[in-house]
Amino acid sequence: MSANQNLTAALAVLQDQLEALKTLTNANEFMVSALKEQGDTLKSMEAEPAREMLRQQARAQFSPEQGASPDAAVLNILEKSLGSGLGAEIIPFPGTAVKQAD
Repeated sequence: MSANQNLTAALAVLQDQLEALKTLTNANEFMVSALKEQGDTLKSMEAEPAREMLRQQARAQFSPEQGASPDAAVLNILEKSLGSGLGAEIIPFPGTAVKQAD
């Protein structure tokens, strides 16, 4: 491989990582906003109804078909992180997980 090909490959990997970071940032921004605006309501709810409410809001915001800001990758991350039975965990850097949503 020439130096130019190596640089092109490295830039492609960097672009993928930047897109994944942007997706995570958008997902985290959604969660922070929801907690800021609805924190008291969410605290008063049981875990599963609270997660379902957030999933519905995420779908309304990010659904590729009808969302206010369509983004399948962000919705995918939020659906996974708000899935049934999951605890409050930091959303891991997705790497290949974002690519699957595209």
